Amino acid sequence: MRMSLADNGNLATCLVIDDEPAILRLVAVVLEDLGCEALTARDAESGLEVIEKQDPDFVISDVKLPGMDGLELARRIKSEQKQTPVLLMSAFGEPRNHPGDGFLAKPFDIDGLVDFVSPYLDSQ
Repeated sequence: MRMSLADNGNLATCLVIDDEPAILRLVAVVLEDLGCEALTARDAESGLEVIEKQDPDFVISDVKLPGMDGLELARRIKSEQKQTPVLLMSAFGEPRNHPGDGFLAKPFDIDGLVDFVSPYLDSQ
């Protein structure tokens, strides 16, 4: 298992936001297997609260969420947290001109998810 350290010597932290429990758990388990601390939220509003308290190294969010969508969430993170990479995922195709730092199409396989997040773990 590769250990991913943030600048302060601790494990890199990632916030995963998805309203589908199976996807949320799958992404969290894969991140933990990569040596990342995975935080989770079921909607954007809860995600913003986690960001405020935990300050994750990067965020992975579904685009379609109840209430605030992932695009608005990414815009808010970018306006407040500037340096926090936001990776978006969706089963409905990549939104044009989205504010995220990357995009992953659903459904995805484990290798695709690992390839998707690895550059962000390595940069920590």
